Amino acid sequence: MALKRRSVDKEPTVWIGKSGATKALLAQINRQLDANELIKVKVHKTSLENNEVTEVAGKIAEETTSKIVDVRGRTFTIYKPKKPRPMQPKPKR
Repeated sequence: MALKRRSVDKEPTVWIGKSGATKALLAQINRQLDANELIKVKVHKTSLENNEVTEVAGKIAEETTSKIVDVRGRTFTIYKPKKPRPMQPKPKR
C-alpha cells in the first residue's frame, strides 16, 4: 500500500509510443528502475491497438522482472527493489 501511495504523486518518466515496448525502451525502463525503484509509465493510445494497458504493463513487468503497483487509465506504475551493493572492506589502519 505504501508503494501505491508513493506512486500517486509521481509523474510519468517513460512514454510508450506507437512502436510499443521495444528493446531500447525496455533497457531504458531497466535503467530507471535500477536508479529509482519506482517509475510511472504512460501508454499512448496509438500503441494500444487491440491490447489493454494491463496487458502492456504485464509484459513490461515480466521483461524487467518488476512488479505492477498500480494501473490507472493509460498509466501504470512498476516497482523493482534495488540490488544490494556488496560491502566494501574497510581499509586497515
